[in-house]
Amino acid sequence: MAPAVLLATAAVAGPPSKPPSKGERAYQKCYSCHELGRGAGQLEGPTLRRIVGRRVAAERGFAYSPALRRFARRHPRWTLKLLDRYVANPEALVPGTSMNFHGISDAAERRALVEYLNGAGRSSR
Repeated sequence: MAPAVLLATAAVAGPPSKPPSKGERAYQKCYSCHELGRGAGQLEGPTLRRIVGRRVAAERGFAYSPALRRFARRHPRWTLKLLDRYVANPEALVPGTSMNFHGISDAAERRALVEYLNGAGRSSR
């Protein structure tokens, strides 16, 4: 009878979940203010869904800082490189930004985060 119980328990528990990627772990620094899903807007910051290639400071209904709106005139779209620079030190790239985040100094962690964000939302267009 014990093997049947073990088999039933294994079936209920399911396969072990895969560990989060380095980019997903880095995103944990963002998720309290930024969502990745559709219909975002419940949090303090704009959605990061499909951020790469999107126009800077252009999400409808979000009140961007004057500093980021000025920055958007010089840098119209988020590229991988621009996003990496911003995540490294938002205040240095956009002085006066309202985003209260000190940045990620580790280049490998930033790269993983940017790659993760680049893939976010691609499967649900």
